[in-house]
Amino acid sequence: MKRNQTQLPVRTLIICLLITIFIGSLILVYGCAPTAQQTGPQISPEREKAIKDSLNKAYIFQLSKHWSTAWEYYKNKTYRSSVKPFWKVVELDTIQRFKNIYSLLSDAYVQLNNPDSAQLVLELGIKEYPDNAHLHRTLAYYLAGRGLTEEAIQEYETTVEIDTSQITDWKALGNLYIKNDQIEDAINAYQIVVRMDPKDHESQQTLSSLYRSSGDEDAAINGMEEVKKLDPNNTENLFRLGKAYFNGNNYSEAIVNFDLLLKIKPDDIAALEYLGSSQQNNGNFNSAIATYQKILKAQADNKKIMTDIASCYKELGKYQTARNYADRALRVDPKYGMARIIRGEIYEAAAEYCMSKRGKKLPEFDDKLVFELAYKEYKKGTKDLQFKELATQKMNYVKDFTPTNEDLFFHKGQKKPTDTCYSWIY
Repeated sequence: MKRNQTQLPVRTLIICLLITIFIGSLILVYGCAPTAQQTGPQISPEREKAIKDSLNKAYIFQLSKHWSTAWEYYKNKTYRSSVKPFWKVVELDTIQRFKNIYSLLSDAYVQLNNPDSAQLVLELGIKEYPDNAHLHRTLAYYLAGRGLTEEAIQEYETTVEIDTSQITDWKALGNLYIKNDQIEDAINAYQIVVRMDPKDHESQQTLSSLYRSSGDEDAAINGMEEVKKLDPNNTENLFRLGKAYFNGNNYSEAIVNFDLLLKIKPDDIAALEYLGSSQQNNGNFNSAIATYQKILKAQADNKKIMTDIASCYKELGKYQTARNYADRALRVDPKYGMARIIRGEIYEAAAEYCMSKRGKKLPEFDDKLVFELAYKEYKKGTKDLQFKELATQKMNYVKDFTPTNEDLFFHKGQKKPTDTCYSWIY
């Protein structure tokens, strides 16, 4: 009996333990919903805001720390060391606090002679800031420098859509259009440049060249006339305008513009030469001579101007004076073909004048002797390769008016013309 009383409590304990384990298993399998008393304490809105503010301060601190580190390296030109913290800023800056990060990072790569990475950074920046004209402009500049013309054009086109106020963007775009043979687009770009800065002489010249290359000379002249209204003392524009009129054979308008230019710059030799040529081509031979004489005062050995003066005197019928100026040119340069041609033209013009004076349409022997003098001068002119073709043409033209063998037979011994009309020759 004593042994049974001792075993009963042990058995009871074992049963209780098994029941406890079973209940615990059920709780593990099926779980148990906490009661209201088991729920933890709620966070107040004030506390939640305080936590967020604290986290934000920590974020800003980390972001600013990386930015400060990168900037110190960058401004001290330690570009390689600046790259890693700059990239950390790119990674962290979800609030776009440092908007120039892509420009600085790309420049760091440029300084490290790594254009591929610089381009990649700019492209990432454009995705982040698609309306940032500076990023598009910088990328366009890099692309142009790498010879990627069409890609650069696209970026500059985007740049000027975002910001139309930068004249350098329009110039760069215009130059790329020229390089890509997009003449009409280049004209449009440079028209904007000229409107933005009417005193930009180089752009005016480029625009005029573009007009000429497109075959629109009238547009080129109209553009320069507009500049003339806005800036009447722009001597470069006046020169180009006068030259355009000269090339278009509008010598009267050329004279007007070169006169205006010379009132501002009276010693401009190029303008004086164009003025003299315009006056000469317009039949104002005395005015042309006076203009050419101004050049000779400054350039006493200018052989071309001497022949131009000779040509004017020839047109005025002053053949001896004309020949004197041609001879002056030959004293400067005995091999100067144009002086020989002018001498030939003087003899030819004299023969035609003397024939008309006598009422003759066909040359007589005296006239043929003078035509022969012209022929000999033209022949000498062919020795100057610069004027060989012109001299040959003139020589072939007068050849038929020179004495034939029959003429020489019937005028044996006569070497010079006897007509007093030719007395100035010898």
